[in-house]
Amino acid sequence: MTIILEEGYQTNLGALLIPLRKQIESLNWLVTNLQCWTLGDWSPLIDAWQTQSDSSESGYTVVSGKELYDTFAGQAIQVVWGVFCGVAGVVPTLTHEKVPYADGNRRIWSEPEMFQLAGSEIEIIAFDSSFTLLNFRDEALGRQFLAAFPDGRIIQSPDDMLKSYQ
Repeated sequence: MTIILEEGYQTNLGALLIPLRKQIESLNWLVTNLQCWTLGDWSPLIDAWQTQSDSSESGYTVVSGKELYDTFAGQAIQVVWGVFCGVAGVVPTLTHEKVPYADGNRRIWSEPEMFQLAGSEIEIIAFDSSFTLLNFRDEALGRQFLAAFPDGRIIQSPDDMLKSYQ
């Protein structure tokens, strides 16, 4: 299930992660393409993740679900760009060409329901502070998320992505 959040969210992980805490903490997370703004205290961890996700060598960092949740939940941090891929078990080593990304990724528009990382259970994509795309393998979990964020819209085709921009 793919859900888009638009107006007012700008990928506020501090709020988005809370209703999914159990599932977030049970996964390991690949973090890529990360750029953030903060309205409160700055996290040195996020600084490190941004630097690692911009690195030309690896282009990503891997963190535990607990670390991801504890870093963002309840914090006033806006993710401008970023891809967060939640994987059960070990996150595979990726070549630079296989690293998921948001900025300039045409697949977000042409295949929004596709996971960027085959092993992902959940993907959260922050797109230029304009929308957040969430992919859930478990449809029941997607519906649980929609109960907490009823302004979310289910995406089933490229045309659904463009509805807000016409």
